[in-house]
Amino acid sequence: MNRLFLTALLTVVMLAGFGITETYAQRDMPEFRSDIVRLAPPGVLADTINVWGAVSMRGRFMVPRGTTVTQMLSYTGGPGIGGSTTRIGDGRSIFGFYSRPQVEVYLHRFDEMEQRETLELWTYRLREPFPEGMRNYQLKNGEYVTVNIRTRPTTLQYVLFGISTVGSLAGGYFLVERFFL
Repeated sequence: MNRLFLTALLTVVMLAGFGITETYAQRDMPEFRSDIVRLAPPGVLADTINVWGAVSMRGRFMVPRGTTVTQMLSYTGGPGIGGSTTRIGDGRSIFGFYSRPQVEVYLHRFDEMEQRETLELWTYRLREPFPEGMRNYQLKNGEYVTVNIRTRPTTLQYVLFGISTVGSLAGGYFLVERFFL
């Protein structure tokens, strides 16, 4: 009886771990768009800016000339976890375990004079001011903005990983014991 109960319990734990893994894998699937989003009204000088990475809406945007990096991030819906529409919020998970994401904004531009690519990086955490130069930097035609979000795993994520690992090992042990010993 104890052995049957333990086997059933470990099977449920293993299935729960696989379900969580599948949910994260589906959430991180990229969305592809082939069109250019026009944000500049007709008759206004516009620049084409490409935005990639962990934002809600990735793609090519025609924006009014003089658009800043922070305005561009607002146009794209702002940074999102894993590039999905899941908002960062205040950095707390639904169970209250704390993890403050770090947002990295990369600006890629091609220097025509030197014929080389240059890169600028701004890094900030939630509830902290934007880094120096990011708020007022005016984007130019053909520049690329890439957003990356780094988070530390919460305590709950460590616990769920441990449970699924223990469940997998115990399930393997019982299979070997039953069929090979």
